[in-house]
Amino acid sequence: MAEILVVEDTKSIRTSLSITLTREGHSVDEAATGEEALSKLEHNLYDLVISDLKLGGNVDGLEILRAVKARESEVEVVIVTAFATVAGAVEAMKEGSHDYLTKPFTPEQILHTVGNALERRSLRGHVRNLNRRLDTAKDRAQVVCASQRMVALMDLVKEWAPSESTILITGETGTGKDVIANAMSSMSSRKDKPFVVVNCAAIPENLFESELFGHVRGAFSGATRNKKGLTHEADGGTLFLDEIGEMPLAVQAKLLRFLETGEIRPIGQNKSLHLDVRVVAATNRDLNKATAAGEFREDLFYRLNVLPLHLPPLRERREDIGVLAAHFLERYLKRQRKDVQGFSKKAHLLLQSYDWPGNVRELENVVERAVMLARGPEIRPENLLLPGSSGLDASSALARAAGTVVTVSSWSEDQSGDAAPGASLPGPDETDMVPLAEMERRHILGVLKSVGGNQKRAVACLGISKSTLWRKLKEYGVDSASIGVGSDC
Repeated sequence: MAEILVVEDTKSIRTSLSITLTREGHSVDEAATGEEALSKLEHNLYDLVISDLKLGGNVDGLEILRAVKARESEVEVVIVTAFATVAGAVEAMKEGSHDYLTKPFTPEQILHTVGNALERRSLRGHVRNLNRRLDTAKDRAQVVCASQRMVALMDLVKEWAPSESTILITGETGTGKDVIANAMSSMSSRKDKPFVVVNCAAIPENLFESELFGHVRGAFSGATRNKKGLTHEADGGTLFLDEIGEMPLAVQAKLLRFLETGEIRPIGQNKSLHLDVRVVAATNRDLNKATAAGEFREDLFYRLNVLPLHLPPLRERREDIGVLAAHFLERYLKRQRKDVQGFSKKAHLLLQSYDWPGNVRELENVVERAVMLARGPEIRPENLLLPGSSGLDASSALARAAGTVVTVSSWSEDQSGDAAPGASLPGPDETDMVPLAEMERRHILGVLKSVGGNQKRAVACLGISKSTLWRKLKEYGVDSASIGVGSDC
């Protein structure tokens, strides 16, 4: 169903068009003059505008066409006239009209033209959705797992994917809730339709309603053109509300109404729109506690929690660590074009023994960094840089990788040079004791030197921002040019 505005000063033709389009399931709005049409365009969002070229009053069809394109470039326009000329058709097409029809026309002709215009609009949206998926879901739609818990969870995903019910995915940060949501969309009947992601934690509170439901021009200060909300973009497909626990209370009530009725009302618009959207939500918060604290609407929680999925943390499904590490290794070897065969046995043991507080996201970051630091055919324990792990301390590992003189402990090594798994780190003796600030200085400068002065690589190794690195270098009185820092950093 499409939202269509018919602009025609002859009542019989206007009524006939309205009846024909309504019978096809479209929602039709009417305007008898160009001025009335401009007023409706100010307060409503449409998918298609059908306008007579010659209208009573001071506003003709071409002015309406220009106004539509100025407000919303994706709205299709069909111009209708009883006085067809080649020049008029050319001008209409140059201004962005989809088609140019001559009166009289049959219902079949208008329905054919309308169908083509809406199909063109739909194809543009489909291409945009495919590009979005390529940008945001590259390599991320594949669910890699080996543990019984995750295999059982994926069985539920396959079973529930065809359903139209709302899904609530819970789990700690970094467990892969977005990957599960993407997989569920890919297994559903909506797989070829839009998959729109809304990061509820990243949208400013004062813009949330507009981003989610859209607005019309002039609805508030700064609203210079019509804007469709993310719910509208997801029409026919899936809307993924990530970090739903961060949604402002004022917007939660409107989301609840949308979930119950399928209707939205863009800010400033005087009528509601009906959308066909399947909603998947995710959160790392305990929504039961949030509702008890008055931070989340209880009725919305129940409406979201129709089919709940809980993603266990990585430390509770250690069988997945190895297959995930291998998956990420293959990905980053391709991106960085490194010739690394795999993980050494002791590096693998170290991965398995670490608790992964950042879950799958932390594992991916560690593997990416290890690929960058690897200098031989294997990724070794010192390439992993796992803070607080039993086998290797991150600070000493970085210092070792950087070739600094800071001595924290002696490592137990075999002939291949791997740190022994589970080796304890004894405390330093008095000759090793230096102020923490000095150790930090040596550590940062050592890492920077080891990567040839490349700040991008240095901040990746150190886990700090570029601004922090710049501030530290300034504090140390180090001239970045003197250590060969490139301009691309």
